[in-house]
Amino acid sequence: MSTINAGDSRVNVLIRLMGIMFFVLGAAMTVLTNQAASAASIQPQVVPVFYLCSTMLMVAGFVALISKYKESGAPKTQ
Repeated sequence: MSTINAGDSRVNVLIRLMGIMFFVLGAAMTVLTNQAASAASIQPQVVPVFYLCSTMLMVAGFVALISKYKESGAPKTQ
């Protein structure tokens, strides 16, 4: 028999939502950087920085999506 801790469930959902938001933000930043770089509307020197930032956002979002929040003091059932 397993009990559901509402507080932990909310935290898990919030972590997943933030992960999705970071991942989507990173993907959008990649697409927009690609479009701006091909249209030559941004300086070429900042393109690698934008790609690095978008990659870091996507990695952080992916880690948040696959992470498992540790339960806070809930008794373990066997």
